[in-house]
Amino acid sequence: MRRLLIVLGCGLAAFVLVAEARVQEPAAPTFRASTDLVDVDVSVLDRDRLPVRGLTAADFTVLEDGQPRPIVAFSAVALPPRVQPPARWMADVAPDVLDNDLQREGRLVVILIDRSINFEDLPATQRFAEAIVDQLRPGDLAAVAYSTFGVPQNFTADRARLLAAIRQPLVGLPAADGGAPSVCRCGACSLETIAGVAEALAPVRQRRKMLLVIGSNISIQSSGACSADLNPARERAFRALDAGNVTVYAFDPAGLPTLSASADNRAAGGDRRRRMANLTRLGNLMTLPDRTGGRLLADPVRPADRVAEIFRESDAYYVLGFQPAHPEPDGRFHRIRVRVNRPGTTLQARRGYYGGLVSAVAAGSAADDDGGVEPALGPGLRGAVSGLWPKSDIALSIAAVPVAAPDLSGGVVATVVRVRQEIDDSVPADVVTALAAGEPTRVHVFTGAFDRQGRALASTRQTVSVTAHRAAPRSFEYEVVSRLDLPAGRYELRTAVEDTRLGRSGSVYTYVDVPDYRREPVALSGLLLTSQPAPVSVPAGALDGLLSIVPTTRRSFTRADRATAFVRLYQGVSRAMMAGYVVAEILDDRERSVYRQETRLVPTGYGASRAVDFSVELPLDTLPPGEYVLGVEARHGNERARRDTRFSVRE
Repeated sequence: MRRLLIVLGCGLAAFVLVAEARVQEPAAPTFRASTDLVDVDVSVLDRDRLPVRGLTAADFTVLEDGQPRPIVAFSAVALPPRVQPPARWMADVAPDVLDNDLQREGRLVVILIDRSINFEDLPATQRFAEAIVDQLRPGDLAAVAYSTFGVPQNFTADRARLLAAIRQPLVGLPAADGGAPSVCRCGACSLETIAGVAEALAPVRQRRKMLLVIGSNISIQSSGACSADLNPARERAFRALDAGNVTVYAFDPAGLPTLSASADNRAAGGDRRRRMANLTRLGNLMTLPDRTGGRLLADPVRPADRVAEIFRESDAYYVLGFQPAHPEPDGRFHRIRVRVNRPGTTLQARRGYYGGLVSAVAAGSAADDDGGVEPALGPGLRGAVSGLWPKSDIALSIAAVPVAAPDLSGGVVATVVRVRQEIDDSVPADVVTALAAGEPTRVHVFTGAFDRQGRALASTRQTVSVTAHRAAPRSFEYEVVSRLDLPAGRYELRTAVEDTRLGRSGSVYTYVDVPDYRREPVALSGLLLTSQPAPVSVPAGALDGLLSIVPTTRRSFTRADRATAFVRLYQGVSRAMMAGYVVAEILDDRERSVYRQETRLVPTGYGASRAVDFSVELPLDTLPPGEYVLGVEARHGNERARRDTRFSVRE
């Protein structure tokens, strides 16, 4: 199966996402996590395309295949306003610890850079795509896709990764880089990419989903030789967008062209051909936005203003749930129509769903394309890492840091995963008693490194026995450490944990970049933190011979805690060793420096592996409660390398 995004085509699994509404009518039925419901997220816009707020379930009517269905669940969602953070680092430095909490409210935004963009329009394309990244709010996730050339970026909140995918040079890239098709017959690859994105998003429930297509022409139909390619691709894209409730916005980086006659082509009849070509092109660009409730944008001068407008449209929306008339998984497409009793409004909602709540295409993908996950894995671990989204039945957090191999021949990625076991009413009483008594828990852990095309390159499996620490009256937690040997490059890491006693499994995803430690003049390992009191960590000695500390995912501390940051500095073999400095600095949430340490580095301080260790104890007892960032920068002549990590101090 062709992969159209990094892992957007990597094995899809049915995924339930329940958004707990911030704004909710007291009398309305609340949304519940239930796979027997079909949910429809609905935007209602007034004449100025601003969200209409304050509606209740009684204001909506849902029709399934033309027949009314009762609304049994309802939520009104209001996303937080976009606020400029007080410190710039709060927008630029992404957290280095990620979790699998998918119940946050927010949007899923896909930026699709199409093959139809002219070379001279690339600057406008990048400005528009960067404006999209600037508009992301807390809880939003974005991805970057290409219909042909370009290296995509899977869903992330990391602005630096998104901007790097947007700003990459496209000239000279080989065809099919990043998994895109090498041959695009009649422009059908654009529709195929759109369909692939929509199919990947279809299982995601109760989040607003926006596809922003940047291009100058999307071929929609043909009555000639191209019809055999375009017609199936068009119908697939239409169905996928309808079922996935994806709103499409199109942006023409060339701007709206003039359709008036010009002196140089009027006599030869070229004006008529040009007018017809432009009308066809604009009609193509408007087709998908018109179908999904979006719109066509063409303002390369003020892209930020246009992007702000479309984000305002999804600041507030509603989630309706109804029980299908035919709940059996028949695989058929059932049409949905939503009405609202507010005249003069525009309504955006999905147009249908596939029987069984998952499209036949998506279900087939889950079975046929597992991203290269090891077939020897059990169903619990395999299912947890084979989907587009992590599985959240167990609460997990992950930190991944690269370290050079002792001979600088490659890299080693050390991962630490925090496992939090929540004890609810579904847990048998004997299991609760055993956990409370401190009886060990047996868990299976898988960690795999995937390339940008979703192929598993390296993996490790562990079975550990751990006595979890009580973190709260009804929760226990511990951390699992593992390592992977990887060459220089960029990877997506996926870790799955299966608890045999609880009968649950979960997963968490993150990214890691492994430097070429041998060739880089100056490079750093990842920035690790260790703390006292230390969390329960298994297995013992997992990082022996690599690190002298046991890292933790903890990034929130009290003033009574002790925490130390550790980093290893390297000088590659490409030049002679030279003296330098390492600077550690802590900034608060007002961009003020509250700690600074500068240390002189001399060549004799480096060991045989051309590495030297550096650590700094965080001055927690002197820091008031708040958010902070620690930056460590190595300087050797004109060469520099830097690592940052965010942390917080609480009372």
